[in-house]
Amino acid sequence: MKKIILILFLTISFGAKAQSYGEYAIEHEFHKVGVFNPQWEINKILNPVKYEHLTGYFREELADIILSAVKDKKVKIYDERKREITLDTVIKTIIAFEKDNFGIEVGKDSIFSYIKKFVSTYQFEEFLTYNYKNISLSKQIKAYCPYLVRYKSFENETDTLQLPLFWIFPEENPDNKIPELLNIPDTVLSAHSLKYPVQMPFSTSLFSKINKDEIKVFKTNGDDFNTKKEIENLFILENTFVYFDEQTEEEQIRKSYSDILPEDIIALRIAENWSINPQTLEIFKNIQYYLPLYQIDEKGYTQLGIRIYNKNQK
Repeated sequence: MKKIILILFLTISFGAKAQSYGEYAIEHEFHKVGVFNPQWEINKILNPVKYEHLTGYFREELADIILSAVKDKKVKIYDERKREITLDTVIKTIIAFEKDNFGIEVGKDSIFSYIKKFVSTYQFEEFLTYNYKNISLSKQIKAYCPYLVRYKSFENETDTLQLPLFWIFPEENPDNKIPELLNIPDTVLSAHSLKYPVQMPFSTSLFSKINKDEIKVFKTNGDDFNTKKEIENLFILENTFVYFDEQTEEEQIRKSYSDILPEDIIALRIAENWSINPQTLEIFKNIQYYLPLYQIDEKGYTQLGIRIYNKNQK
């Protein structure tokens, strides 16, 4: 009994000590990211509320590396419950998907070359690490699932059909040699929710370092702020409302002001570059910068108005 109490005490003490240093915390999540932006591909309009995309060349290169390894049975593939599945099962599912939804009969031998241009969404099982000292982020990918995405329309409400293909749990590179990676220079933007218990320590550290000028922040487009007052104004919400004056019997427009607090920062929009090891199929995400977000509404998030380069470097 004494041993159990001692172990619990040491565990609690270690946890408290780690928290006091405030160096990092890890969040685990399943994160679905689209890498095809129809507004840009068709209308040449980039919608930053969603994401930037991978250009067609790199999108197909990434898909080709994964599909070729699966086709040649260099890696094992699984379903979402991590049960191993066969290549034949995947091929039959894709053929049925195309025939049932589009009336297209695809040959078994050409199925992967046919679908690689439609692989445009990935679901990741990943860990996000926050460093409270320099407000930097890093990601580690545990597993991922490519999706076959077929667009029926490119209107505002894009009509799509999506088919998860298979899950890959890549093994780390056993060699000490630096692998020859396919580095993708395009930027992918996606939102990552801040969840308890790391939301407050991270947001509080962020606010503190900005107020103390310990980190340099930029406008959302990457430009410099002209004055510190411009940054300070971003932390103040201005609300306009209509007030009925009973004496004049007229409506008047008034303004109220409130501060944005650390707990209001509920998400980050993270900009990252991807790379893949063709041998192990490990995918790496190099975070370039992120945008703090607050206030969820029917349109999604609202940007705080600052861009923070990872590890405070531009």
